[in-house]
Amino acid sequence: MKSARLLVLGAAALVAIAVAPVAVGLASALVLYELFADPYARLARHVPPRFAAALTVCAALIVVVGPMVWLGFHIATRVPAVVATVTAYRNQHADSSATGIPAQIQTQAANAASSVGNELPGMFQSLAHSAAWALLNWSIALLGVYYLLTAASTSWQRFARLLPLSPAGAETLRTRFRDITQGMVAGTLLSAAIQGVSIGTGFWLAGLSDPLFWGAAAAVATLVPVVGNNVVSVPAIVLLVVRQNYTGAITLAIFSGLLPPIIDRVVRATVSRRVGRVHPMVTLVGALVGVTIAGVAGLILGPIALAMFFVLLDVYDKEQAGLQPL
Repeated sequence: MKSARLLVLGAAALVAIAVAPVAVGLASALVLYELFADPYARLARHVPPRFAAALTVCAALIVVVGPMVWLGFHIATRVPAVVATVTAYRNQHADSSATGIPAQIQTQAANAASSVGNELPGMFQSLAHSAAWALLNWSIALLGVYYLLTAASTSWQRFARLLPLSPAGAETLRTRFRDITQGMVAGTLLSAAIQGVSIGTGFWLAGLSDPLFWGAAAAVATLVPVVGNNVVSVPAIVLLVVRQNYTGAITLAIFSGLLPPIIDRVVRATVSRRVGRVHPMVTLVGALVGVTIAGVAGLILGPIALAMFFVLLDVYDKEQAGLQPL
C-alpha cells in the first residue's frame, strides 16, 4: 500500500510538472465553470446537456472576448493617426536648446516619443509571444469548461473521495470555492468598471476627446499588471501639460491617479468580503503573487488560490476538532 501511494504521488508530481505551462488555462476553466454553472443548469432544463454546454461556452467567449475585440478595433483605427501625430510632434519639438519649463517638457516628450518609436518592434514581438500563450490558455479554459459543465457532478464525487475530509467537509470546500470565485470576479470587474468611469469623467472634464472610449480603455488597462491605467492617463496628462492646460492636467491626475487606487481597494475588498467572505489582505497579497506567476489572470486566480488554502486549513482543523465545518 505504501509503495502504491508513493507511485501515485510520484506520478502526480510528474503530471503537475508537465501541465505547468498551461496551468493558467486549467485553473481558468474552474473559475469559468463556477461563473457559468447556474446559467448552464437553467439552460440544460430546456435543451440537451451537450448543446447547453456549447451555448454556455459561446456565451462565455462573447462575454470575455467581446469587449477586447471592441477595444482592439477602436485602437487599430486610431493607430495611424497616433503614429502620424507622434512623428510630427517629434520633428517639431526635438530641439534640445529650448528654454522654459513648457519647452523643456515638449523636448523631453519628443525624446520619449522617439525612444518609444525605436522600441516598438521589440514591444510588438513580446506582445505577440504573450498573446500566443494567452490564446492557448484561453482555448484550454474554454475546452475545459465545456467538459466540466457536462461532467462536473461525477468528477467532483470522484475528487471528493480522495480528500481527507468527511462528505460535509468536502461539500463545504466546494461551496466556499464557488462563493470565493464569484466574489473575486465580481469585485475585480466592478472595480475596473468604476475606475474606467472615473478616468473617463476626468477626460471629459479636462476637455479631451473620446472620453467614453478612453474610459473603456482605462477600465481594461486596470487589469494589466504594474502599468495599469497609466498607459492611458499618463500620456493624456503629458499632452495637457504640453498644451499648457494645467487645470485639465490636475483634474485628470485626480480622477486617474488619486481616485482609482481608492476605488480599487474599497470596491474589491468590500465585494470580496461580503460575497466570498475573504479578508482584504488575502485579496491584496494573492493579487500581488498571482500577477507575478500568471500575469493578468493572476489578479483573480491568485486571491482565489490563497483564500482556498486558508479555507482548506479551516475545514481540516474543524474536522480534527470534531466540529461541523461551516
